[in-house]
Amino acid sequence: MCYTIKIDLTREELEKRFGAKLSEPKKYQRELKVNAFSLPLLPVICNDNTGEIRLYHWGLVPNWVKDANNASEIRTRTFNARSETLAEKPSFRHVLNKKRCLVLTNGFYEWQTSGNEKIPYFIGLSEQPAFALAGLYDQWTNRETGEELNTFTIITTRANPMMEEIHNIKKRMPVILAPEAEKHWLDLSMNPDSTGVFEPFPENLMFAEKLK
Repeated sequence: MCYTIKIDLTREELEKRFGAKLSEPKKYQRELKVNAFSLPLLPVICNDNTGEIRLYHWGLVPNWVKDANNASEIRTRTFNARSETLAEKPSFRHVLNKKRCLVLTNGFYEWQTSGNEKIPYFIGLSEQPAFALAGLYDQWTNRETGEELNTFTIITTRANPMMEEIHNIKKRMPVILAPEAEKHWLDLSMNPDSTGVFEPFPENLMFAEKLK
C-alpha cells in the first residue's frame, strides 16, 4: 500500500514540472515525509482544470456520505484504492470516470518485513525528481455546517519485481504515471484498462534507498 510520501518541491519546481499554477501557495508546505493518517493537504491536479494545482486532503470522502462522523470513519479506509476493484467499490466507482487526479510527489516510503523487523525504504524515479501518482478525488459537503471538504485517494496496483522484494507481504505499489501517461489518465474519454495505465511501473526506471 502507499501511506507515506515525500513532497519536497518548491512552488516554482512544482509549477514548472507540471505546467500548472499553485492555487493556494501560502498553504502549501514541503514535506520530507508525510503520512496519510495525519490527513495532510497535498498538491493534486484534477481533470476539471489541468492548469491548476490544488491542495486536497488525503483520504477520500465520497459525496454521498451523510454526516461528519461517517466522513471521519470512511476517510481512514480510503487512503488507497486498488486498481483491480475500482469499478466495484462504492467509494470509488462513482468517481472513476468523472473525477481523476494526479497526486504530485518526489517519491514514497515502504517497509520490508524481515522477521520481527520493519526495514524502511525510500523509492523514487531515477530520471524524474518529481512525478505523479494516479488518484481519484471527490468533494463532500457537511450538511450541518455547509463546509466543503476536498479529498483524494491514491490508486495502487500489483508490485513490480523490485517492489515485491521491498513490500514483501502485500506486494503492492502506487500507480506511477510516466509523463506521457499523465494526460491519458486525466482524459475521461480514455479507458484506463485499454491504456495500460495500471500496469506496474518499470523497475529499471526506479531506485530504492534503504534507510537507517
